[in-house]
Amino acid sequence: MTRIIFALVLLLIPCTLFAQTKPSAEYVTHLNAAKNHNVGLVKDKTHLNKLTKQGKLVAIKQRGYGYRIDRLTHSHAYLVPKGRTVLNAMARDFVKAAGQNFFVVTSLTRTEADQKRLRRVNSNASSNDSSHSYGGAIDISYVRFNHKLGANAKLEKHLETVLKQYQASGKIYFVKERQSRCFHIIIR
Repeated sequence: MTRIIFALVLLLIPCTLFAQTKPSAEYVTHLNAAKNHNVGLVKDKTHLNKLTKQGKLVAIKQRGYGYRIDRLTHSHAYLVPKGRTVLNAMARDFVKAAGQNFFVVTSLTRTEADQKRLRRVNSNASSNDSSHSYGGAIDISYVRFNHKLGANAKLEKHLETVLKQYQASGKIYFVKERQSRCFHIIIR
């Protein structure tokens, strides 16, 4: 009897593990949007440099009107060209709504190695392909504005309103990540 129970448990373990790692429909939609920029999976720093030289990825300034790039430890300040355009436009619209304030970008393009390293310290990091690894994603903190750490309901609401407008117009998808305390934005 014990052998039968043990055998059943062994059979169920892979099914349970598969069910836990199967991506949601929303995740697949967001990933496909990132893949549609035809950059391909950014494998490593050498590949990132090649994509930049080809113009498939463009550099993002550390300081822009309405935004600042945080010290990036698990990503690089590059996006698909459309991503840079959308980031700059969202930042301008945020300033129009919130006055002379800025939001903080916490993550941009990740190589496969960056994503793997991030998984070690952030359980929210996908074990599947990430939209960040296709140059089509931006994370913006909703607890850091003007380089000040702490909740600011008014500025968070202004930022979320801008993101909802951009999503409604078909320019982005976004989700509010509770654990990372950021808006994860995918360029469409």
